[in-house]
Formats: sequence, C-alpha cells, structure tokens
Amino acid sequence: MAAALYALICLIWGSTWLAIKVGLVGVPPFLGAGLRFLLSTLVVGLVLAVRRRRFQLTRDDKVCVLSLGLLVFWLDYAAVYWAETRISSGLTAILFSTMPLMTSLLSAHWTRSETLNGRKVVGILVGVAGTALLFWPRERLGVQQALGMLAALGGSLCAAINLVTMKKHGRRGDTFVLNFFGMGLGTACLLAMSAAIESWSAVVWSPNNVLALLYLSLVGSVVAFSIYYSLIKKMDATVVSLTTLIIPIVALVLGRAFLNETVTPTAFAGIATILVGVAIAIVPRGAGHFSFRAVAGDAGRSETGIRSRLDQPE
Repeated sequence: MAAALYALICLIWGSTWLAIKVGLVGVPPFLGAGLRFLLSTLVVGLVLAVRRRRFQLTRDDKVCVLSLGLLVFWLDYAAVYWAETRISSGLTAILFSTMPLMTSLLSAHWTRSETLNGRKVVGILVGVAGTALLFWPRERLGVQQALGMLAALGGSLCAAINLVTMKKHGRRGDTFVLNFFGMGLGTACLLAMSAAIESWSAVVWSPNNVLALLYLSLVGSVVAFSIYYSLIKKMDATVVSLTTLIIPIVALVLGRAFLNETVTPTAFAGIATILVGVAIAIVPRGAGHFSFRAVAGDAGRSETGIRSRLDQPE
C-alpha cells in the first residue's frame, strides 16, 4: 500500500505542472492560482469543521502561517503560475527541483540547523552548473523565456525559505490548521494582486480550464497533501523526499505527451545535470538499502523531506 501511495503521489504532483498549463488557457496566472486555493481553502476548512477540533494558534503557528501564506501560497505560486505563461511545464518543474539545494544553503548559513558536508557541496555545484546550462546563450532563449526561468527559480527560493522556517517553528503545529490559514492568506493576496493588475473581463472559461482548476484544487492540493502526510508516518522520510527527483521527470513526460513540449539538446543536458546535482545532495550513502517498509519515527529525523510538500506548487 505504501508503494502504491508513493507512486500515486509522484503521478499526481508530476501531473499538476501540466494541469497548471492547461488551466492558464484563457485565465490570467494570478487569478488562476487564487481561485485554485480559494477552493482548496474551503475544502480544508470543511475537513477541520468535521473534525470539530478546537485550536489556538501559538506564536510559532503564527510564524508558520505568515511564512506559508506570504512565501508559498502567494509569492511562490504567483511566480510558478507566471513562469508557466513563458516556459514549458516540464522546464518549470525542473527549475523548481533546485529547492532542496537552496534549502541546504539556507539551513547551513541562515538558521545553522544543518551542516554542508562534501556531498551537499558537490550536489549544489552540479545543480548550479545545470542551471547555467539552461541559461546558456542560444538563439531560442528569448527575454520572456529567461524571465520565466528566473521566476521559477524565485519561486523555488521562496519555497526553500519557507521550508527552513517551518523546520524551525512548525514541528508541533497541526498541518491542516497551518495550511488552512496559510492558504487563506495566500488566496487573499493572490486575488488582490490579480484584481490590481489583471483584467477579469478577458477571462474565457472552458471545460478544460475548469477541470484543470478542480483537479489542482481537490486532487493536487487536498488529496495529495493527505497522502503525503500518511507517507511521512509510514516510510523513511528520506525516501519520501526522493519524490523531488521523480516529479520533474513525470512533468517532462506528460508535457511532451499532451502539449508536445520539446527539449533542446543543451536544455536536456542542463536538466540532467540539475537532477544529478539534486540526487547527490539529498540521496544519502546506502540509499539502495531503503525499502517501503514502515519506519516509525524516522520522519522526525529527515533533513530535507519533513514538510517539503508544503512548499511544492503542485
């Protein structure tokens, strides 16, 4: 069952990049993201109401809500949605996969909650080299594409900052409560931003973008988060964190299959190099001995995977 859920989470979050692209046809990016999380917030709120659990936000909880709301559900998703109006869904997913590398640097030099060992340093350097390959001057890379790639990296940085903040302040918080208030705050910011700079009168609704919106809100957010929290309790968290490597590959395959997105040889080299860098940084020695057995308590010892899915814009 754990293996099946693991495969399902990779498929769902790998497919959300394609769904974002489809959902943006006829809908401006910030409005699309805002409507997605408006619906997700309402569903999570319904779950909390059914649970009938009283809650009171502590100081750490409030820090987490601000971090999630402003850095992830607002700035991160705004950057990712905007990036997908300029570059392919697969490339956006690959650039976002640099988040663990940024997290390692922030954890070592900002919160000092981790140390940079040799493997992480090498992985970061390899990842930087892969990113440089993607930006390598070539005729096909226009200004708008470059801006889209920078936006995706900016979203990844916001997610990394949130992750180290969550690791410091969010260990005791109720994940559904934090997500409910964080999504609510992010939704308000996205819709306000959209109202200020986007034309809602130009929106064209279609069966495709409506289905994409529903899929992202219900399956890509609520269902996927529930599966992820279940996996964290049943599996070694390091194994769960390896979805960071699988999801971009799924996104590339689906983008090619359904949207005919292509990858140039230079871009392919950059993509492969980034994935290798991320793998070096997050895959520990002896990773081949990991299994899908339930490992009670291991989730609390992960350096990269505990709450990383709070940050993925899927």
